[in-house]
Amino acid sequence: MKNIKVYYAKETIEITKGFEKKAGNVGSSEYYELTKVMKEFPTFKLKITESRGSNGFKGMDYDFMKKYISLHENSEQNMSDFEKLIEKKLTYGEIKQWFVSMYPVFENCTTRAQWILAA
Repeated sequence: MKNIKVYYAKETIEITKGFEKKAGNVGSSEYYELTKVMKEFPTFKLKITESRGSNGFKGMDYDFMKKYISLHENSEQNMSDFEKLIEKKLTYGEIKQWFVSMYPVFENCTTRAQWILAA
């Protein structure tokens, strides 16, 4: 079940948009896979995410984010917020979302070359 992630701490079941589309076809293997998981965790919320494929951010890891934060305005407060998000065990995607919202220069970057040049 690589298309479905269960996050116990957040009480969520996470699937991609592509998987959601396939699971929408009653009788498909994806439909049965999703309903089985949802029955196992009836109180968990379903969260639809973007595809887990390459998004052009390969290499934009936590070290890159820390270095970038340290070189810009409000670095102490932003670093504190960054560390708090990691401590609270947010997913990489959630932290990347926060990072991009804090530094919108990365918002329209779709390739690794673009975000490297934006930095």
